[in-house]
Amino acid sequence: MSLLSKANDSVDLVKSALDAKIALAAAEDKERLADAKLALADLKIYIAELKEENEILTAQIKTKDEVLFDDTGIAWIEDQPYCAGCLGSKNNKIRLKYYRGNAYQCPACTTSYGYSSEPKRPAPQKP
Repeated sequence: MSLLSKANDSVDLVKSALDAKIALAAAEDKERLADAKLALADLKIYIAELKEENEILTAQIKTKDEVLFDDTGIAWIEDQPYCAGCLGSKNNKIRLKYYRGNAYQCPACTTSYGYSSEPKRPAPQKP
């Protein structure tokens, strides 16, 4: 085998080694990019969840500021009767069903408020 042939073989080996190293580096870069994309997707989901939670908490604060309670325990929001139990424990605004007199019942949890023997009273007013 000639010296030129050995040199060509050596060049081919070096070229193959460099090609392999470049391919490995490219694969590692692709993997890092894929990891970064996944992390970005996770952050976007987390931000969306935080925005949703923020909207819920803002609505709760707004509702809490609007709620007036009468002596029977009815939660009044904008002159409409709501179940204080559902509003407080589950944060559900469930409007009470009117029966007669001053009697109301929650259609969700069936809690009764007021008395049918009393005359109907208006919603309490802010002090």
